[in-house]
This record gives sequence, structure tokens and C-alpha cells, in this order.
Amino acid sequence: MLREINKIRRAGGGIVISFALTVMGSPAYADIEYDANTLFTSPQPAFDITQNRPSLELHRPTVGAINITGQLTGSGDAGSNSSAQDTRPFFYDPSQATTANLGDLTGDFADQAVTPRNGISAGMDLNDAGWVVGVSSTTPAPGTGPSTADDRPFLWFDADANHAHTLGEMHELTLNPGATFGKALRVNNTGMALVTGDTGLYRATLSLNVGVLTEPVGRTFITSSANIVDMNDAGDVAYTSGSAGFVWRDLNADSLMDPGETVQMPFMSAAAPSASVFGINNTGQVVGTMRNDHLRDIGFVWTDLNGDNTVDFSDANGNGFFEWNESSTEVVRFHGDAAGINATAGNTFVFDINDTGVSVGGYIDASGRRAFTFDATNGMRFLDDLIDAAFPLDLREADAINNAGQITAVGRSLGSTVDQLVLLTPFSIALPGDLNNDGFVGIADLNIVLGVWNQAIPPGDPDLADPSGDGFVGIEDLNAVLGNWNAGTPPPPGSDELVIPEPGTLAILGLGGLAVLKRSRLF
Repeated sequence: MLREINKIRRAGGGIVISFALTVMGSPAYADIEYDANTLFTSPQPAFDITQNRPSLELHRPTVGAINITGQLTGSGDAGSNSSAQDTRPFFYDPSQATTANLGDLTGDFADQAVTPRNGISAGMDLNDAGWVVGVSSTTPAPGTGPSTADDRPFLWFDADANHAHTLGEMHELTLNPGATFGKALRVNNTGMALVTGDTGLYRATLSLNVGVLTEPVGRTFITSSANIVDMNDAGDVAYTSGSAGFVWRDLNADSLMDPGETVQMPFMSAAAPSASVFGINNTGQVVGTMRNDHLRDIGFVWTDLNGDNTVDFSDANGNGFFEWNESSTEVVRFHGDAAGINATAGNTFVFDINDTGVSVGGYIDASGRRAFTFDATNGMRFLDDLIDAAFPLDLREADAINNAGQITAVGRSLGSTVDQLVLLTPFSIALPGDLNNDGFVGIADLNIVLGVWNQAIPPGDPDLADPSGDGFVGIEDLNAVLGNWNAGTPPPPGSDELVIPEPGTLAILGLGGLAVLKRSRLF
């Protein structure tokens, strides 16, 4: 269960997402909030098939990350073998509904018919620009089990936009100082990457321009040992080392781990001192688990409200442990309900949190495993209760959530032992042009675009003003709104969101000529 959990990021913070099925023109079932789709079912519509590359069956699916556009990376195997061998990274592009087998640095795509079997390669993370980082393992491992001896970190980018791996798109990253092997675990939207290996975990800075990878010298040493890590766009690093969880923030921006910059998550129990950190968002919120006296893992969300880089709590007896009956304004601990922090059964793992403070994870007890979402308004809710009851899979774990509210989960059909990947999409974001996710395309969405009109913006724009994702707010983004004008559920009378015919809107804004100009390029 405790494995590397990867992050979905988008700079800024912002919009609280509300969900309504009526946006899709369907019956208003209040308890259905997500459209659930099983990914990568056979046959796969992958471009790699035309290039005679084996498709990834994903019998041992792992989602590394989902970015703001819904692109995914992770790992899967190339056939019916369910052992942890011959895994390769994949890249899923929702715009084409295609899955690319990225292979490894040697060009091996893990064909089941080829022997000897080749090691374990995986996609670990991707940013909003579509950079994928991970590990390329070329160690032959028949009968020897997994090996790290030939692990190499890589960065991949779909430079020719063909939704598949092309020669030259996978770049080998430099190993850390003194290391003989390593892998890249995270990449953020500002070009920072976390690379780990036999000499420890380091933070590096990368740039990728016109297919040329640049790695400036000098890396920041984080820790000698970390088994779970995450990083936000500011370069803050959350990690678990041994039985303790930590967060490092480079407060003076000197790229060194100075005293006072690292905070350790508190323990709940002197009898079982254990806490793990799984994720950190761009507002600095941290999620993970703390173990209680009953040896149960209790999920938590920490928000550094006063900015003192310390987890503040009421240590009533002064023993230094954040015990089940002690309170904190900064830490929310939950286990199904508030009283559950002293639970004697069940375990809760919070794996990821987006910039609006919505977190996801998995709950385990004697009856099985369930995926959940948690937010300050609704509390902890099981995702099975928020999708169509006819969906054929039981959702067992939710690993990642992006700022659009999309969730990646693992599901399993009744009686099966094979996990399948599931993508949950809030119904409110399925409406093109609805940039503020209020279920209607109108003035508010138009103002988001016009507020940064003709401006270049970095990946991860907090206002969602760049739906085209090209880094510039212009005609493409305007047309995403105007092309769906007045779509969705009309706002209530008297609201700020007006229902205006599209021609009238163009005239009011003086943008008619721009729209005509754009249309003329299509013919």
C-alpha cells in the first residue's frame, strides 16, 4: 500500500469546484457527481500499435500523475504476465484518447515474446507542459528479481505532438553527484525535478527548449534516504524517510537546506511513532498519515496557517506527541468521522491534495478497500457513492487529483484480482468553455480570458484563462468560450452571470472582427 504516490500540480489556488449533473443535460441526481471511465481497456486506441510496439496491458497499473489537461503517466506491463517485470512507462493523451508505450532509453518496449526479460521502467510524474519523468531500467532480470543497478533517470516530451514516442524524445538525465544509478521522481511547472539514487535525493533544475535538454550544474541535497516524495511549483519538498515525514521549504532561496527550513510531522503515539507525508500542493498544504496507539493509520491535512513552518497543536501534557484527544487549528485528522482519530479498526491514507484543498486517498478495513475524497465542506466521502451505481468496478484507492477536480483511482470488479485504472471527471468541468466551473458558459468565463488578454502565461495559470494550453491567451481561448456561449444550466435571476446571445456579446466587446478573422483561417 505504501508506495510512491505522485502529484498533480497547477500554480495558484483558487476556485472551489461545484459539481452538478444537470450541466450535462442529464437528470439531476444529486448523489452523482463524477463521470467514471475505465482507462486502457483492450483494444487500446494507441498510435504505438501502428509502429509495431506492444500495447501495455496494465495488469499491475500505476498512475504516476495527471496534469491539468488530463494527460496521464504511469507504468504497465506489455502482456498477460502479472509479475513486476517488463513494466514500461505510458503517456495517455485525452485529446486523442491514445496511450503511448514510451519504452526505455534503449528503445526496448517490453515485448513479451523477447527474452531475456528486461527490468522495470516507469513514468513517475508529469507537469502541465507534458514533461514526463521516471526511471529507465535496462537490467536483465530473469530469475533474479528487480534490480536497481542500471536504473537511469529520464525526461520525455512529445516534441512532434504525435502522441507517441519518437526517437530522440526520451532524454537521459544526469545522475546525482557520486551516484551509480538513479531515477527521476517528480517534475514541477517551473522546471525543477527530484532525482534520487544511491547517494540520496536531490533537487535539480532543468530546461527543455526546441528538444534540447539543459541541466545547470549544482543540485540541492535533500536527504540520504526517502521512500515517498513530492514537490510543488515553489520547489518545496515533502518526503518520508524511515518512519517520519518532513517538509523542506527553501525559505531564503539559497538552494541549501539551512537550519529551521525543515519541519517534521508530529507523531500521535509514543508506542508507535510513525508518520508519513504523501503530498504537498501549491498553497503549501501537506497530506499524509499518522499512526495512533492502536497501530491504525489516520489521514491528515496540515495547513501552516501562521506561516511559522511549524505544526502547531495543543500539547496538553507537554510530551511532544500530537495525541488523539489534542486539538490543532492547523491539522485536520480524520478517519471517517472526527471521533475516528482514536480508531481501533481501519486505516486511512491521504495520497494527494489539489490547490483548492480537495484531497483523495484510500480507506482499508476488514471489509475491504474504498477510495475517498475529502474537503472542508463535505468531509470524507467514498467515491463509490458519488458515481453511477451501475459502474462495474469497486473503487479501491484514489491516488491523484488535479486542479480541475479529475481523480485517478484504482477499481476492481467483483471476484477479480486484477486492478483497473479509472478516471473520474466532475460533471461541472465537462462543459467546454466553462472556465470557472460554475456549470454555465457566460460573462464570468469571458472575463477570465479578457482579464489576461494577449498575455503570455506560464503553465498552471490559476484562472484557467488558457484552455488551449499554448501559453498565450488569445483567439483560441476566446473561441473556447464563445463557441459554447450560454451552454449549461442558466444562472438564477439577478445573478452576475448574464444570458446574452453570442452576436450581441461580440458587438458589445468589439471582438466580432477577431472571430471572423479566426474563422477565415479555417477555410
